[in-house]
Amino acid sequence: MPRYSDALHPASFRGVPFQINGADFGAGRRVQVHEYPQRDMPWVEDLGRATREIALDAFLIGADYIDQVNRLLAALETAGPGTLVHPWLGTMQVCLSAPARVRFDSGLGVATVSLSFVESGELSFPTPASSTQAASRLAADGLATAAIEDFSGSFTVAGFQSFVAAAAQGNLASMLGVIGAGQTAQVLANFASEATSVANLVTQAASFLSNPAMLGQTLAGAFGLSGAAGAVAAWSNVVKLLTGTASSNAMLPRSSRVAATPSRRQINANAVALYGLGRQLLLAQAVGISSLVGTEQDSAQFGISQSQGSTQLPQQQVTQDTMLAVRDALLSALDAEMARCGDAAYEALQQASATVYADLTTRAQSAVSLTMWTPPETMPMLAIAYEVHADASCDTEIQLRNGIRHPGFVPPGALSVIAA
Repeated sequence: MPRYSDALHPASFRGVPFQINGADFGAGRRVQVHEYPQRDMPWVEDLGRATREIALDAFLIGADYIDQVNRLLAALETAGPGTLVHPWLGTMQVCLSAPARVRFDSGLGVATVSLSFVESGELSFPTPASSTQAASRLAADGLATAAIEDFSGSFTVAGFQSFVAAAAQGNLASMLGVIGAGQTAQVLANFASEATSVANLVTQAASFLSNPAMLGQTLAGAFGLSGAAGAVAAWSNVVKLLTGTASSNAMLPRSSRVAATPSRRQINANAVALYGLGRQLLLAQAVGISSLVGTEQDSAQFGISQSQGSTQLPQQQVTQDTMLAVRDALLSALDAEMARCGDAAYEALQQASATVYADLTTRAQSAVSLTMWTPPETMPMLAIAYEVHADASCDTEIQLRNGIRHPGFVPPGALSVIAA
């Protein structure tokens, strides 16, 4: 006849051994059933894995079974989770979910302890981390707000002759004309395609000449990105377009003769304020867009698509050099604007400069970098791609990056390729 203990298997809790002959184990998913009026079928929402529950009977056998029970009870009454070693479930961190029930059988010299455990999770708290990209977008909003504040404090036509308002409208048209005449117009919402868009914007904005704050808000809205901005060019190119326009001499007010009257002085002050507002709103857009350079939302291409029906151009990985070049160009434009702006904009420009530097410098560290590679002889581009990347499908990327005219015959000159 087999002995009673032959069907038992060893287990332990907090290092205290005992015997078991089985276990009741609960596992599954947590769900929430949503039932709706006049609908026969419910919708079941999955809330994640359910907490695993284990119920078992621990047998303590032998002449010292009383001492064994006391050691196990001491382990069960210890605070916090403990390690359960189970013959089938392995090692788990568990907590006692209900008081243990102990039964003694002095005739058999056995104590039975009924145990109910639940798996123990980890006490963890959210780890705060700063988002450098979010900081750039906030700095962009702050710069736009500060630009409007400075503009409202220096621009006015109230109390002056009508020619002061006429001069302000002329300067407004000239400033918007600079933006509308370049490639920058392709990515700004109210400068796209229509020949009359700038004229319409001048007319709309001119109606608020007596309300500088509303005029500033109108221009800020006009300088927002168009919906097609991401498809027109790489975000790095958009930043360069905006930065280049803001830094150009055309965005500086025309020098005028010495103003001898209050009206003439106000005309000059209004011109400086209008052009300053335009430059700073462009830079605010550039600061915000810089947070997208090198991200998954960056539609970097080797060229600019001219129509929706055109062939999709190969995607180009945004390299470390590209991100750092965008950073340096934008920082240079922000520094130059600090020498011209008012007090509120100066602080906002300083904040924008710091956030752009931190964001692009941090993210550029994980971007791909370029290196130079020279073919040993004239080779086809497919062979070069396989030699460099062990992937022949990279041939177009290498060809377009280096401007190779014929992919079948690549001369043995230095090529710019992505570093392994």
